[in-house]
Amino acid sequence: MKRSPVYIKASSHISAQEPFCTLESFSPIPQEGAMVLCKDPDFKPFIPPMVSRRMNSIVKRSIAVSKYVLDKAGIKCPDAIVSGTGIGCVGDTEVFLNQMLDNGENMLNPSKFICSTPNTIGSQIAIYLGCHGFNSTHVNDRFAFEGALLDSVMLLQKGSADNVIVCAADQMTEGLYSLMDRETYWKGIPVSEGAVGFVLSNSPEGAVAAVEDVVMTRSNPSWELDRMLRENALEWKDIDAVVTSLLPGEDPGSFAFLPEGVPQLTYKQYCGQYFTASAFGLLYCGELLQRGGKTGRILLASCSRGTYSFILTSGLCTN
Repeated sequence: MKRSPVYIKASSHISAQEPFCTLESFSPIPQEGAMVLCKDPDFKPFIPPMVSRRMNSIVKRSIAVSKYVLDKAGIKCPDAIVSGTGIGCVGDTEVFLNQMLDNGENMLNPSKFICSTPNTIGSQIAIYLGCHGFNSTHVNDRFAFEGALLDSVMLLQKGSADNVIVCAADQMTEGLYSLMDRETYWKGIPVSEGAVGFVLSNSPEGAVAAVEDVVMTRSNPSWELDRMLRENALEWKDIDAVVTSLLPGEDPGSFAFLPEGVPQLTYKQYCGQYFTASAFGLLYCGELLQRGGKTGRILLASCSRGTYSFILTSGLCTN
């Protein structure tokens, strides 16, 4: 049975690209160096300077990108806010842990601990938007964004909300990079950070693309992908392109089950590797569909340590 889609009214990002830029301005990030950090915008239009200077960068980026996409969509306040983050406000976590070590666990300032919790992102977005509706945070180093997206889709399909902000954000610090590099997590690939925001809606009016289905699986991705296509009354000939999470030069074996003949694209050459980079992948799919005349279907396929996710997107003129 074909599922009812939800619609992307607006999307944008703060990433290794120029802030809030669109597809025409994307350029591959440098492959050398340990980290490629975000290019931050001027936060003054989004957050008062006296507040901003005491705020963690991941929170500032999330607030800014959420306000930006709401303005872009012409919506004053969403009905719900759903956030996804791989590891949360790690910068404030590091500060608090270092204070514990330096002060022998005595005379600790609790503010850094309070701000270190992952749901700080969603709560601060709500405060600055004046949103008192549903607020949820998904924390998962593999597919936090997909969980947040699926949560939002269910809210919209049940009629519990008409417009939802979905924000996916992660930050990278020297301490986190060093720790994960010691465990060979990054395997020498370009590492970055970012914040991506979407406004999702029940209504196609003014939308740029649609999300038709979201699937996550830890086993038999080929079977799950075929099932998703069947349930949406589709065949592979209906898919115009697949956008994968492969990095430049990475072995494509993890996506060997994809059929030959379907064009394959990648997006991480533009945003690097971080926990919720698949949100940038969805933004990339939406940009491609919009530039293509809002027609066709694009499948976003992501893989992280044996866990797969598939997000089926389409243009608004697809039959």
